[in-house]
Amino acid sequence: MKDVKQWYVLSTRPHHERAVYERLVRNAFEVYLPMARVSRTSNGVRREASVPLLARQLFARCYLEMYTHLELITTPGVMRLREDPRGGFLAVPDEEIRTLQQLSNAGIPLEEGPYQIQGERVQVVQGPLRGIVGVIREGSRTILLVPIHALKQSVAVRISRTQVVQCANVRRRPRATDSSDTLTAEM
Repeated sequence: MKDVKQWYVLSTRPHHERAVYERLVRNAFEVYLPMARVSRTSNGVRREASVPLLARQLFARCYLEMYTHLELITTPGVMRLREDPRGGFLAVPDEEIRTLQQLSNAGIPLEEGPYQIQGERVQVVQGPLRGIVGVIREGSRTILLVPIHALKQSVAVRISRTQVVQCANVRRRPRATDSSDTLTAEM
């Protein structure tokens, strides 16, 4: 639908996500750059840093018309708008953007993971990720892979097995609508 604003995926040059984000915000675009907190050690000192969660990608919400498309792809640092398998521009559903926002705002370590939709589907019932559905991968640590279907990627997060239940055991509750449905980008 051309009459509705949608979230489109922009591919950027390596390490240009923040610069593109800032340029698009200055040009009055609604933009979202999911960030992840990581721990880094430098010279024996451990520190927290905020890095883009999805390398070389950010999201712009707009009516995609010819002039908007031209303005987006001529922004310094933007390589292209990602395309879907049919050759149209890839639009990400609002629900997947909300999931990314909930993950980014949780303040816990995140990383890109393999796109895996097979396995034990669970829903988080405790903590800041409550309500998120994903696939459990067990090993030396329990990892929740949250699929972002539009991108064919997942976000991986360490989680305790006590925080999740199998999806078959979860009763669906209707979502209450509130005024917080407005999506805004924060870095």
